[in-house]
Amino acid sequence: MLTALTRIIMLTSVMAAIAIPALAATEGRGDTAEPLVWAFLGLCALIIIAQIAPLILLLKKQSKIAAEQTKKVKIQQS
Repeated sequence: MLTALTRIIMLTSVMAAIAIPALAATEGRGDTAEPLVWAFLGLCALIIIAQIAPLILLLKKQSKIAAEQTKKVKIQQS
């Protein structure tokens, strides 16, 4: 039992020794271009939405026309 506990403690300390410098290295990096990246991604999202919105409206209109045509066919068959 003691050897298993010792192994767990040693493994945990090695993992911590490896992870702490990696975390410290990512925190020290100052990225000044972050607002520009978010602005670019926002612009890309606006372009995509501007392309998709008319498509959705067109699909709604076409489905309404198809429903009316189906109704007419059912009335004519009766």
